[in-house]
Amino acid sequence: MSFFNIFKKKKTTEKKIDAANEPITWKNTTNASDFFEGYNIAITTLESNGEVAAAETLRADKTQLQLDFIERFEKEIHSKTAGIQDIDTRTKIVIDAISSIRKYNSEMPIAVRTRLAQAKKNLIGE
Repeated sequence: MSFFNIFKKKKTTEKKIDAANEPITWKNTTNASDFFEGYNIAITTLESNGEVAAAETLRADKTQLQLDFIERFEKEIHSKTAGIQDIDTRTKIVIDAISSIRKYNSEMPIAVRTRLAQAKKNLIGE
């Protein structure tokens, strides 16, 4: 054992275990329609219940919530396409998946659309 190995942090899987036990909601889904529609429903529900401050907090966190969604989405698509050797098939799957998010472009700020384009490039591998 090397002396420098003593100082390395050990990886923990605690976060992954917790995520596996959580029920799928709009906050942790990888499905575009569930996420974007769930976000809008959550805001509407909060406002109708008189929780205007909570609704405004969700609106303020919109960009970060969408960036987190894109990250989860990218990991999910990467895991689906990891075993596919045919580049044309893999590219078609990635493009179809990205297209499912693109229909919500009007709801995404430029930072999120840029991150989505970067995710597409990472997934296709060019």
